[in-house]
Amino acid sequence: MEVRRVPMEELYRLLEVQLERGSAQLPVTGSSMSPTLRGGRDLVRLEKSCSFHRGDVILYRRESGQYVLHRIIGEEKETLICCGDRQTEKETVLPGQVLAVVTAFCRKGVWRKTDAPLYRLYVQLWMIMPLRRAVLFLRDMLRRAGI
Repeated sequence: MEVRRVPMEELYRLLEVQLERGSAQLPVTGSSMSPTLRGGRDLVRLEKSCSFHRGDVILYRRESGQYVLHRIIGEEKETLICCGDRQTEKETVLPGQVLAVVTAFCRKGVWRKTDAPLYRLYVQLWMIMPLRRAVLFLRDMLRRAGI
């Protein structure tokens, strides 16, 4: 099967039509959401939503025009605080920048809902910033050592 790369700006027009009908599927690209979502391996199911919660993965558009899939790790006043699962740098996002919320993801042909209790527990543990840094550091060290 031939893989065709489409600029996100062009792809979003198609996603918007699908979202108006209920939901859309999007392949994950990049590594910022690893280990939860891995680029080139996983798919996400997106739905439009007006309410966002700590732990949700959202698709939003930066002021630069870049589309990003990151997790909400907190809220301050009228803004959402987001961060990729593989990152430690936080980013503020206005609710108006959010295009959709991830409601499920597909790995190895199996769809998993993001409201499943085991997944929610994983998310709560992963969002503890010191734990995340330690796990990522250890993982990178083991990979460099060839383990």
